[in-house]
Amino acid sequence: MKAIHRARGAEVVLAVLAVCATVATGAAAATGEPNVPAAEATGPKAITLEPAAQMRFGLLVTTLRAATAPKGVATTARVLDPGRLLQLDGELSTAAATFSASRAEAIRTHKLFVEDRTASARAVEAANAQEQADLQKVNAARRQLALEWGGGIADLTAHSRSELLNELSRGHALLARVEIPAGVAMPGVGTGIELRGNSESDVFAGSALGSLPTADPRLQTRGLLVEVKGDAARLPIGEMLSAQVPVANDAPVAGVILPRSALLRKGSGVWAYVQTAPNTFVRREVHDYHPVAAGWFVASGFAEGDRVVAGGAAALLGIESPAQASDTD
Repeated sequence: MKAIHRARGAEVVLAVLAVCATVATGAAAATGEPNVPAAEATGPKAITLEPAAQMRFGLLVTTLRAATAPKGVATTARVLDPGRLLQLDGELSTAAATFSASRAEAIRTHKLFVEDRTASARAVEAANAQEQADLQKVNAARRQLALEWGGGIADLTAHSRSELLNELSRGHALLARVEIPAGVAMPGVGTGIELRGNSESDVFAGSALGSLPTADPRLQTRGLLVEVKGDAARLPIGEMLSAQVPVANDAPVAGVILPRSALLRKGSGVWAYVQTAPNTFVRREVHDYHPVAAGWFVASGFAEGDRVVAGGAAALLGIESPAQASDTD
């Protein structure tokens, strides 16, 4: 008899637990809480999130559009201090003016010696020697300018160099050093170079002035001197930039551009969340990406029309596995 009562008591307990589980499930569905599969999958797990919860977590979804990779090689750049250039140009101008005066004196002394001997042969020799000495100072100043800033600056005419320095001193232009990786041909003078700042709107067009004579000791890259005019002149000296260096016969590559806010770092990989259904999101790994003005260009793994989470992606990673959130950058 006691065994019968114990069996019936167990049945009642099981029934109560089943009712509680049903009520809890209904409450979760009513509040829109995320539904994450309990079983561990081999890859990223799909997350089901009701519209109310999506709004609460601030999810923003954008549709990817087709794009082509910019021609060229992505590299880094740095805004240079033109102070030393101004100093060297001043020294060259002074040496040139001194040489011009000594040359005129040598011509005048030689004329006096030839016409009426009012100048001695020794005076002619002294004037010629002074002219040669001043010419050597001009050559030394020009060589120093070329050693520090390259032939693109040293070979400019005095008028062109003066115009450039005036633009720099008035804040209407700046000079940047663009790092050219090994194996990439040095762009010629006048080649257009695209520079980018820290924000998506900071995209500037520059013009190559020539190669710089010194290599970067850390990166072991060659330097390209680039002049940038316009809004870029407000950039502070020393600021790091990104640059796109054109390469001959570089065929465009088709792909899409991911927003910067869509990328998450997990472990050794970079990921983005894709909306596969109105309430379903799946984390997808990003391969072979590189920065462009609008975000990050990828040639594979994502396609035109994919809906990518551009806001609130970190919240999804925390929902997928709370332990992963601490590994996210």
